Amino acid sequence: MAGTLGSEWNFVNAVPPRILVTGGGTGGHVYPGLAVAAALGRLVPGVDVRFAGTRRGLESRLVPAAGYRLYLVPASPLRGLGTAARIMFLVNFVGGVMRSLVLMTGWRPAVVVGTGGFVGGPVMLAARMLGVPCVLQEQNAIPGSANRLEGRWARRVYLGFGAAARWFRAGTTVVTGNPVREAFNGIPAPADPVAGENRRVLVFGGSRGARTLNLALVEAAGIWRKRGDLELRIQTGPAARDEVAAAWEGAAGPRVAVDGYIEDMPDALSWADLVVSRAGAMTLAELQAAGRPALLVPFPHATDDHQTLNAEACHEAGAAQVLADGDCDGATLAAMVDELLADGDRLRDMGRAAAGLARPEAAGIIAADLLNLIGHPAGRLAPGD
Repeated sequence: MAGTLGSEWNFVNAVPPRILVTGGGTGGHVYPGLAVAAALGRLVPGVDVRFAGTRRGLESRLVPAAGYRLYLVPASPLRGLGTAARIMFLVNFVGGVMRSLVLMTGWRPAVVVGTGGFVGGPVMLAARMLGVPCVLQEQNAIPGSANRLEGRWARRVYLGFGAAARWFRAGTTVVTGNPVREAFNGIPAPADPVAGENRRVLVFGGSRGARTLNLALVEAAGIWRKRGDLELRIQTGPAARDEVAAAWEGAAGPRVAVDGYIEDMPDALSWADLVVSRAGAMTLAELQAAGRPALLVPFPHATDDHQTLNAEACHEAGAAQVLADGDCDGATLAAMVDELLADGDRLRDMGRAAAGLARPEAAGIIAADLLNLIGHPAGRLAPGD
């Protein structure tokens, strides 16, 4: 059994246990923390989980909506090489560290959990300065630079992909898969197609949308305008919603719903027969939990092109088809979607393959191990016991 964390920070036995989660910006960093927080609540009713994030990130809306307290921390990404950008980054970083020191000195968590995103840097550094134990949840096969740095002092690193282990200290990693919210794990398999029924396609490019997908959908509107057996639900990102919606106005055939952001993604996946999406780690974890076949269009500028690696792994497992970003125009996208929808057996097999990759227990494993690490008796089911 793994040992208890951090005798230097003597708040482990607080009742209820106190756990601070930091990470955010996009849904891919916020939702893993929410999934683990919910799993902690199932293991220890009354556990005190709080979040640290920024005002601009998606966490500012999602965390309070889920019922958790959110502390706002100054932070910004290091974008560009200009002097002004560097000064702004340093000012926010120092401010974030100071804010985090005050927060943790007053509230005193037993452990800090980082889930990625630029806000994690100042919070995790402040935790280290105070002797608060830190752990990471790394979603990707290739970690970003911030998590590589923070991993140097993390007591445990929970990995979505085993390939990421080489970036972290030996003996600290546990391959758990990526944690998804419980609602994804109860989604039934798609029904077999019935002649005459519409086919349902969900298209989304992440919480901020994907320009390539949006442009392809605008072009595809002219191809699919009279297809009466097609239903589309499209998440464009808030900035592109009106542009894409305008392209589909007056379409005689398909039923089309265009949203800037889909709040209830489990419901959207339950509705879909086929998903067209980017290939971020959390997107794939949710698709796999839902057992949905996918046409993946990897974002080509992700760190070390990890989305392409993610997509290729799904393709090799039989769970997805892959369309390169540079080849994703309206005609190609429409042709690939039409081909997949025409083969019900293939879609069913892809969905089963996706479900076979799912790790529905990931959030529970992480939650149990966290409790074990801080010496709580509910952690007895942690990995390695």
